[in-house]
Amino acid sequence: MSLQFTQVAVTLLVQVPESSLERHLAASPVIVGEELARQVLAYEQQHHLGYFPAIDYFIQQGGIDADLLEALQNITWVTTNMVRNELRVKLRPVFSQIRFETIQTTAYTLPSVRPNDVNVLDKLINHYRTTKVKVALLTTLIQKIQDGEAAAKMASSICHRWLKPHFSSVEVTSSTTVN
Repeated sequence: MSLQFTQVAVTLLVQVPESSLERHLAASPVIVGEELARQVLAYEQQHHLGYFPAIDYFIQQGGIDADLLEALQNITWVTTNMVRNELRVKLRPVFSQIRFETIQTTAYTLPSVRPNDVNVLDKLINHYRTTKVKVALLTTLIQKIQDGEAAAKMASSICHRWLKPHFSSVEVTSSTTVN
């Protein structure tokens, strides 16, 4: 059986230790996330939207302190670059190729929290933690396996095993072969 190059799309959710971030930042990611959650909650309560918009809404429409949004953007830049570098270094030995499709902190995604949820503020604070990053990778395995499902499972297992020691948490949310 000959060697095969198998491309696998892997989506990860990793959490950077807050202590690692705080060494590189002027603003505390914890304080920024908490204040952002408070301002988003106050905005929703004032405007009765019935949901919490994504951060892009506030960037375009206003309603949140501009300095707070700038601090969020700076923290996000540092966080995503740390994650990109860490993934590149840690996964380079096990994949023949790694390409980043997307990388984004979860703070920029639409919160799954509803205004009438119990502990709404705590849930928003957790959502706006700039330590959580969603990454979509396109990896290439060199292997003898021709089974696509087995290759996807292998890529998922490799990512989890090789990254777990370097992040607070690692979750592989999807792993599928690409034709």
